Amino acid sequence: MSAHFERTCSVISNGVVPVNKYKSTRTGLQVFIAQVEGPLVNGFFCLATEAHDDDGLPHTLEHLIFLGSEQYPFKGVLDMLANRCLAQGTNAWTDTDHTCYTVMTAGSQGFLNLLPIYLDHVLYPTLTEAGYVTEVHHVNGEGENAGVVYCEMQGRENSGESLSHLAMLRAMYPGRCGYKSETGGIMSNLRTSTSNTKVRQYHKDFYRPDNLCLIITGQVTPEEVFQALEPFEERIIAKGDLPPYVRPWQGPVPPLTESVVQTVPYPSDDEANGMVYMAWRAPKAKDLYTMAAVQVLMEYLTDTSVAPLQRDFVELEDPYCSKVRYSVIEASESCVYVKFDNVPKAKLSEIKDRLCSTLDGISSGKEPVDMERMASVLHRRILECLNHMEERPHDTFAFMGIGDFLYCDTKEELEQRLNQVENYKKQVKEPDSFWKKLLTDFFITAKSVTILGEPSQKLAESMPEEEKQRVAKQREDLGEAGLKEKTDALLKATEENETEPPENMISSLPVPGTDSIHFHPINRRSNLPSNQGDGELDGMNLQKIPFTFQLDDIHTNFVLFSVLLDTSSVPGNLKQYLPLFIEIIFESPLMRDGVLISYEDVVTQLAADTLSTESSLGFKGARFRCGKFSQLALIEVKVEVEKYFKGVQWLQELLYQTQFVADRLKIVANKMTNDVARLKRDGRTVAVAAVREMNYVKESNFHVASMIRQQKFLSSVVEKLDQDPEGVIKEMNGLRDLLTSPNNLRIHMAADMKKLKEAGDAQLPWQQHFVGKNVKADSKCDKLGKFASQLLCPVAPSAPMGTIVGVGSVESAFLIQTVPCISSFTDPDLPAIMVYMECLCALEGPMWKQIRGLGLAYHYRMYCRPEEGLLYFQLFKCTHVVNAYKQALDIVEGYLSGKTTFDPVQLETAISSVLYEVIEREETVASTSQESLLSYFRGTDQNYNRDLLSQITKVTVDDLMRIGDKYMRPLFDTGKSRCSVCCQPSKVDEIKEAFKTFGRELTVMASLDEGFQ
Repeated sequence: MSAHFERTCSVISNGVVPVNKYKSTRTGLQVFIAQVEGPLVNGFFCLATEAHDDDGLPHTLEHLIFLGSEQYPFKGVLDMLANRCLAQGTNAWTDTDHTCYTVMTAGSQGFLNLLPIYLDHVLYPTLTEAGYVTEVHHVNGEGENAGVVYCEMQGRENSGESLSHLAMLRAMYPGRCGYKSETGGIMSNLRTSTSNTKVRQYHKDFYRPDNLCLIITGQVTPEEVFQALEPFEERIIAKGDLPPYVRPWQGPVPPLTESVVQTVPYPSDDEANGMVYMAWRAPKAKDLYTMAAVQVLMEYLTDTSVAPLQRDFVELEDPYCSKVRYSVIEASESCVYVKFDNVPKAKLSEIKDRLCSTLDGISSGKEPVDMERMASVLHRRILECLNHMEERPHDTFAFMGIGDFLYCDTKEELEQRLNQVENYKKQVKEPDSFWKKLLTDFFITAKSVTILGEPSQKLAESMPEEEKQRVAKQREDLGEAGLKEKTDALLKATEENETEPPENMISSLPVPGTDSIHFHPINRRSNLPSNQGDGELDGMNLQKIPFTFQLDDIHTNFVLFSVLLDTSSVPGNLKQYLPLFIEIIFESPLMRDGVLISYEDVVTQLAADTLSTESSLGFKGARFRCGKFSQLALIEVKVEVEKYFKGVQWLQELLYQTQFVADRLKIVANKMTNDVARLKRDGRTVAVAAVREMNYVKESNFHVASMIRQQKFLSSVVEKLDQDPEGVIKEMNGLRDLLTSPNNLRIHMAADMKKLKEAGDAQLPWQQHFVGKNVKADSKCDKLGKFASQLLCPVAPSAPMGTIVGVGSVESAFLIQTVPCISSFTDPDLPAIMVYMECLCALEGPMWKQIRGLGLAYHYRMYCRPEEGLLYFQLFKCTHVVNAYKQALDIVEGYLSGKTTFDPVQLETAISSVLYEVIEREETVASTSQESLLSYFRGTDQNYNRDLLSQITKVTVDDLMRIGDKYMRPLFDTGKSRCSVCCQPSKVDEIKEAFKTFGRELTVMASLDEGFQ
């Protein structure tokens, strides 16, 4: 260990992961290392940052850090080098109280190679004026405002959520206080106040080694890290002493002396539903025990449909909102708030009094604290702590380390932060008086802030017009000479930024091998005919289970059951009910041994017996949005090993004993319908819905689950429940019977079989609850019905190939373009397609430079989905969607024509980055098992990713030339590809006309309701 780094703390976090913290005696630099298992090493480089205005200096500086450094004075060289370290570039985020720079590499060698280069950018950036012009803000030759940061903020500044949240913080932290600042930057400030001079001073004030903490998670030793840091620390010391420094966030936070109620209008085409935020001051970040208790209390109040706030606001025939959730903002003076989504406009003003009435009823004892449920909430929190260390260990330790760095001073505080489980175990013993006092002190008697987010069609119309007038005046004020000056300045800045680094600067950093990377071990079995092995593992004979059963033996403390129901054979009249079925499956009464268990008891018992329950159409789907392999209805239940038998029983009851009843169906259908208003305000969601509408036939789940179509259908279901409830219930039961028949059912289980064997007979619960009880036929689901790739609409003269829709709440534009592509995961072209897309889309690649780098769009992406049979191109948060698209088209055509060529270093770097992308799929134990599950549907074996790595390394320039002509050319061929655009209504005609120059006819969707018939 380096003599210059002193260990300040050593802890085994929650009894699982070793964590050590060090501090340099020479520079004050802090290093926090968590020995997380798995193939990835992550770096989170955190600085405490504080701002007292809306200039967005923390955020603008975050962007400019990546544009070159003292030793590497070239824009983008950091990401080019990162891509050679088995990474996919670098990233960063700006929060109110800190800025954090990140990198994730496969294996440790690339991480250690990149570490000093990254730190050179963080502490010694170039911060050039040219970089500021393109990356932050400029006025272009048309007199319009642009820049990457400007583009990003334009995409969210005037959304209902952003306006309401900022208003809440402004009121919560009165007086001079950094917690009320918009650290991302407000557009008017970015135009008039923010400057590179201010950014440089901000860097000088906050970016110092004694205000920097390196949080490192993964399989890397402290000695290796210190060795990599040694030359860099020598450079820090050689630069001499720094001026005195006051740690951020040490000043007093002005108290909240009065309660505030404020109405915040926001632009929206639909004025039916708004939102409400209600907030209070929370415990100080240092008071970890009380902070944990407040979060537990909020879980008690909001989690599951039987929680008091869900009961009183959501689970009603005439609901006050569609969703209630809470959040905590950790700070020296923290904040806790409750958000109510999709509140009917007429009820916005009723939320505060109704909420206070519910809370007062509990604190006064009128409604007793359900201590049994409180114990269940605490038990689940304990399990969640342990589960986070399996499912997302890197982020979990990063946020622990950041909280400690910002707000803690002692070793004891860090130990407590790393062992939150101990707090929850103590809180299990707290009496009901503790919880009532907590409620009284922080909510009932405390001052509050209530923000009523009110949708306004008038604003949706006036804001674009005002912006149009502002730009017109700006153009007029500049005049021809001024506009030319702006054009020249931007051109000069772009040319300066595009100075390429010497090739040997990039190629001199070697690409690490993948042989030494540690993957998570897994042992698979199934009772499918193609099973590798004998179908028996640690006492479980899968051949005796009369339906398709897949088993993963992995190192985990939990058991995950995934029920996969093939919906392909469901007729159209029943298929419409799929989203409702998925939503209500965990929230209905059920029959147990001839006794009807109420839905409230089902929800309560499920919460007590499980760690988590999830349901969706396709993998990782969401409400009205299908995930991968959309023909599957997915139901997941996760339990601790001790509840394994109970978990199997729950599966059987949920699948076969659920009782659909009219009142629950109506409440859940209303809740889903009310959520559509929120989704219709989101440009990305609308663009995705529109392109899927063009791509897929009516029998596909994409078509069925569309939010607009479901809004209409669910409204009709609510009406039908009033007139013919038995008819709806009969159809729901018919749907369930079809889905759960043996030829549509398969179950996948991920568990540590050694631990299960120690807990009892792992085979027994399946024999007790499934064999002969409901599953009598030995007809296995060994083949799937039609994949999405088989349900694509053929190109037809009458069908539009492009559509554009205006949404009043959207300021920037969103574009998605698709074309039919490969439909097999073993297609020999897939590796080359992946490398080709990376060559184009890599950080500091051609699209990054010409689209994001010029401030035309904040986000762009290309990806291939074999299960959907589609190749995608996306542009999101565009300030200039036409120019962004033209740049993308020019880049692709350049490669297709041979005018632009792939060079060997570019290819080698892209291959390295794609290798990381594949390795990342098995980042954790949970994701490794997910990959195993997906492989059954991909038609691949468990070594698929390893084989893919080998194939990727063999991709050549000749392969790329062939792939470009075969797949990329059709993607931009307007006769073969389909395109959807969502934008501001005032820009629809302008964009439609401009796209004609690309040969693309965009059909205007008069309204969302009319567009989805």
